[in-house]
Amino acid sequence: MSPETIRQRIQAVLPDSTVETIGADCNFTVIVTSAEFEGKPQIKRHRIVNDIFKADIESGALHALSIKTLTP
Repeated sequence: MSPETIRQRIQAVLPDSTVETIGADCNFTVIVTSAEFEGKPQIKRHRIVNDIFKADIESGALHALSIKTLTP
């Protein structure tokens, strides 16, 4: 999976977000900044992002995804 694919998929669910990706192949760190995270606990923020890639993680297409979420 490419960094651009990851960015596009996150922005499809969180259109107002900015996404920074670090990594390659199937191991990535993403830093997602979105107003959508306002007032949500960290676990819920991470779940929003994890759910985007749930099938990819289960299939092994994406092996590891480290997530950092921020508000603007």
